[in-house]
Amino acid sequence: NVLQPVPGGYMRKQATRWEEICAMALDHARWNLGIGVPCEFMLLNSLARPAGSPMVDDRDVLVLHTSKGSITQQVEKLRDFLDKNGPRGTTPIAARVQDIVQRLRTIYSDIVSSGKQLYFVLVTDGLPTAYNDGVSHPNDQKELSQSLRKLCLEYPVHLVIRLCTDDPDIADFYAKLDAELEMPLDILDDPTAESIEFARAGNGWLSYTPFLHRLREAGTTTKLLDLLDERQLTPHETRKLVQLLSNSPTEFPEDAGQFVAAVGQHIKQCKPVFDCRSGTMKPFVDVAGVKRAMNVSSACALL
Repeated sequence: NVLQPVPGGYMRKQATRWEEICAMALDHARWNLGIGVPCEFMLLNSLARPAGSPMVDDRDVLVLHTSKGSITQQVEKLRDFLDKNGPRGTTPIAARVQDIVQRLRTIYSDIVSSGKQLYFVLVTDGLPTAYNDGVSHPNDQKELSQSLRKLCLEYPVHLVIRLCTDDPDIADFYAKLDAELEMPLDILDDPTAESIEFARAGNGWLSYTPFLHRLREAGTTTKLLDLLDERQLTPHETRKLVQLLSNSPTEFPEDAGQFVAAVGQHIKQCKPVFDCRSGTMKPFVDVAGVKRAMNVSSACALL
């Protein structure tokens, strides 16, 4: 499914995996162009690229930048680029990572000295394979691990792997890859699945919005957002995240009971947001859930 904005919220629409990927890419293109951050979209298997041939701009990779035209023009160019290249062929992810390393060396050789941070987002529904084999073998998986490690060691890269599959074997492989690499790496599912994981981890007090999901897909240095599906946040971490997401111009009180009360008052002034788990419009946090997460008794949180 993909989430489509409608008056008063969002609507879930049935979609193929490729349509889900395209919707994600177009959203991130708008975001990056809107804040003036260059972005590149590389195809795993472009229609006109012979196996083993060098990468060519506008055929295999599309570069978007504010200097190249209006946001609308460039987003439409990306849409056309994706429309002409549907899913096909094998899954040579390691080869594409090697392409990126080579591209960084030749075109962006000053990236390290400039002090810039790179965000690499891999969107996939499969295991790595070779060009000429549709089956993923241990050597293919080892090559991907080595290629990602090389990328992270040579450049300041934050990795995000966005899975578009429910296959547990594929999810398990990338989870093991995360543990093996010991690099800045986040692995994400679709918005609904991520929101369910948050609740299972004990953080169901947070309304997980499409905005938060896109933010995590793009890569974020806010570590608290990465912890949400791993374990229950501590009271201190809960306080920090609620304050961050509240967009309040003032700090909430230090006292836990007063903090919860202040959050309850602040919510009355906020518009509801779309929660991906329930599929409804809700406050950005559930005050009762925040109270439990903060270990505040009812007597301490009277409004």
